Amino acid sequence: MTLRRLASLLVGAGLVLAPPAYADEAEDIGRLLKQGQHKDALERADKFLASNPKDAQVRFLKGLILTEQNRANEAIKVFTALAEDYPELPEPYNNLAVLYAQQNQLDKAKSALQLAIQTNPAYATAHENLGDLYARLASQAYDRALSLEKGNSGAQAKLTLIRELFNKNPRGSKLPQLATASSTAKPQMPPITPPAVTPAPAKPVPTPTPAQTIAKIDPPKPVEPKPVVDTKPAADPGKTKPADAKPVDAKPVETKPAEPAKVADSKNDKKATEAEVLKSLNDWADAWSDRKVSAYLGFYAKNFKPPKGESRGEWEKQRRERISAAKSISVKLSNFKVDFDDDDTATVRMVQAYRSDALKSSTGKTIVLIKTGGRWLIKEERVG
Repeated sequence: MTLRRLASLLVGAGLVLAPPAYADEAEDIGRLLKQGQHKDALERADKFLASNPKDAQVRFLKGLILTEQNRANEAIKVFTALAEDYPELPEPYNNLAVLYAQQNQLDKAKSALQLAIQTNPAYATAHENLGDLYARLASQAYDRALSLEKGNSGAQAKLTLIRELFNKNPRGSKLPQLATASSTAKPQMPPITPPAVTPAPAKPVPTPTPAQTIAKIDPPKPVEPKPVVDTKPAADPGKTKPADAKPVDAKPVETKPAEPAKVADSKNDKKATEAEVLKSLNDWADAWSDRKVSAYLGFYAKNFKPPKGESRGEWEKQRRERISAAKSISVKLSNFKVDFDDDDTATVRMVQAYRSDALKSSTGKTIVLIKTGGRWLIKEERVG
């Protein structure tokens, strides 16, 4: 991907671009990278990012430089952060997939490519890479089948077919197609739907109404006992009792309130607990929107693990800096799906619409919460 192509994508996403002088700096860094002067290119990128940490173009170039230097783990951190900050760009997801595939982390590679295609269904490189990845997985599965049953002629024929296919393809069965700053953009092609694993393109995010955000749960109404009606005919006051009649002690009929069905109790309890979880998430989003950093950080559990492998202290410092630096922030949550792993653990999938003075994005998000001290706190959060 050329720098001009990356710039056009950023404009289309409504992101703030650097002034022309910054674009020249990115071009110079890209030129050094293309000439193989990786050390000089990295030094120049780090120097530029020290004063312009949000610049997407130079961050992307830094990821490419680290990849060329075989510093895969550092490159993964760069592309992961870039994908989180600019989820509209498919190229960081594609490059993450390439790096994961090189480390034989094929499940992570597949997830990253699916996110790239979800972001841009017409991104041909990601479709091709996903096809190669499926072929590699199939090859491994057939190899395994043959090791367990050497006479399996069907598996042998399929494995031979895949090997012949890749012998004809100079790319081989690997995933070397990085999105780069020096390659030209390929012509756009219609979306291709891979077999049953490609997520559907993200739907437009509606502005949630209070009813969509947290549904009010009315407590179950107690069942009132019905009065007991005596159906016996009343005695005729004109008749006298026989002399030998004995008085009968009438005992009042005791009635017990009807107990609500246990199934109804279970459903009401689940709805009430779900409402507590959603209220905690919306309060977290409100604290973030109001830039109340201490309150925002208070919604994270003590055992929360930052997504980039950072320490808790480093992560909190970065979050404080980013939130405080923004002039305005708006975070809206919608399309909730809540699952309970147990009574004290909930997994929520939702759409997060984020808007600030420098960035506007809408992305799927998964958050795991645990109940601690009567509060639902965030244990894990991830994009997608």
